Amino acid sequence: MSTEPESPRTLSMEQAVQAACFLFELNTRQQDIAEMAQRAGIPCDESHPDIRDRTTEEWYGFVHASVVYALMANAPNNVMAEYLRSTRTLLSQVAGYSPERIETFIDDCFSGYIRFMAQNQQKQCPLLFFRRVLNVEDVTTLPSEQVAFLSGMMAITMCAVLD
Repeated sequence: MSTEPESPRTLSMEQAVQAACFLFELNTRQQDIAEMAQRAGIPCDESHPDIRDRTTEEWYGFVHASVVYALMANAPNNVMAEYLRSTRTLLSQVAGYSPERIETFIDDCFSGYIRFMAQNQQKQCPLLFFRRVLNVEDVTTLPSEQVAFLSGMMAITMCAVLD
């Protein structure tokens, strides 16, 4: 019995992109987003459809940025480029986004999170999320338990994706 750790298996570009798309889909299930939002104190139910929609889109932006960040750190550039190309199809299929909405999503939602990740300021992501979802500038008034819960969920998601 060997005590040497197994070397990581190298995936083909297609397998790596499929895995990245699967990570996005796995971490963006609507029911999971709604449960997370409620535990974070975000009114994300049928009586608040605008907040529910913003919550979903912001979580998509965060998860997509996490996947891109993980690919930047661990995959060849061509895998990341192919995943980014696949994003349009993914957002169309998973979220029902139109081509115009996809462009807006990439330029606005996704770019905020990936910018923080690229600058190694991931701790700013929960505050950005709350600012955008709740449409408030001063997030210092939010209960610390809410911010801590969302911060934990974001950290867990990033770790899972980076693995």
